[in-house]
Amino acid sequence: MNCMTTTSHSASIAAQSDPAPLTNTEWKQLCDVMNGYIYSQTLVTACDLDLFTHLSAHPGTTQEQLAHSLGLSPHCTRILMLACCAVGLVLRDRPDGGYRNSEIAGKVLVSGSPYSMLPFVQFNHRVQERCSGHFTQALKENRNAGLDEFPGGGSTIYERLAEYPDLENLFHDAMGAYTRLSPKIVHLAEFSAVRHLLDVGGGDGTNAIALCKRFPDLNVTILEKPTVARITRESVAKAGLNGRITCVEGDMFLDAWPADCDAILFSHLVEIFSPARIRVLYKQAFATLPRAGQLFVWTIMANDSETGALQAAKSSIYFLCAASGEGMGYPARQHEESLRWAGFSTIKRYPAAEVDHGALVAVK
Repeated sequence: MNCMTTTSHSASIAAQSDPAPLTNTEWKQLCDVMNGYIYSQTLVTACDLDLFTHLSAHPGTTQEQLAHSLGLSPHCTRILMLACCAVGLVLRDRPDGGYRNSEIAGKVLVSGSPYSMLPFVQFNHRVQERCSGHFTQALKENRNAGLDEFPGGGSTIYERLAEYPDLENLFHDAMGAYTRLSPKIVHLAEFSAVRHLLDVGGGDGTNAIALCKRFPDLNVTILEKPTVARITRESVAKAGLNGRITCVEGDMFLDAWPADCDAILFSHLVEIFSPARIRVLYKQAFATLPRAGQLFVWTIMANDSETGALQAAKSSIYFLCAASGEGMGYPARQHEESLRWAGFSTIKRYPAAEVDHGALVAVK
């Protein structure tokens, strides 16, 4: 009797839980998620072949002409161009017509373009995707397991890359390109009142250079670790701003920060760390600033309900798997709570949800 009851109950549950047949829309949604890697693989392969630069110089190139120019067989060219058109990077007006770049490809995927994202495409492929392949392991072990891809000393990707100079240079080229395409921070009106900015973890100086060009009376001190400082100084010298931008070597968590600044910038920095370490940085900023001094924060942000968006999720996976093993794209509300804890009372939020970012300006 019990066995029959159990069997009947199981059948009843199965009948109740049997889902409706999969719709075409649901199937496409599943395929889009499963096949997402095709977008990035097509992108990096086309960039490896410098396809977009060629099409920029020769719009309307036919499939036969491309095969000859790229050194590929007709069949391989056909597959490459099918993929590029399918992901929306290349356009073709008719079945037997020539090819041209999409608008976005023409802006950011052509060599020499002022908005070129080619270094970030390569860093994304060679480091971020490679490390994010360890996502399951990273979750189970609660560590940045993707670092296993790059043996060496140190517990973060930044320390490991110091042992891979080519990749470290690529990283800073990539971050510079990424920063140039998300420039809202340098347009904040509050910078007009700043005379001496401390840029903590300022990388290759992209933000400092942009700010100095925008605000002629501004001087910037960049605090960076020694292996990065060389790259910083080269970028500053190339921009002709040695007289206004200086680089101080040090560890932001261990060493004293340069004083005499009236503002501090954290750009693409705080998302790397745990909430506790972010509070350490905010507290140090508060202690360093004079009364009425300003702290500028530009960071990748999830929305307040932590249900999106994709760039925030992708970056959070990278921070867990490779960067530090502890950061993520935190929502603005969490940053605001930490800033108040550190002592800041006036905080302005400037959303940039269209690029999964946000800016905060906190006043001491």
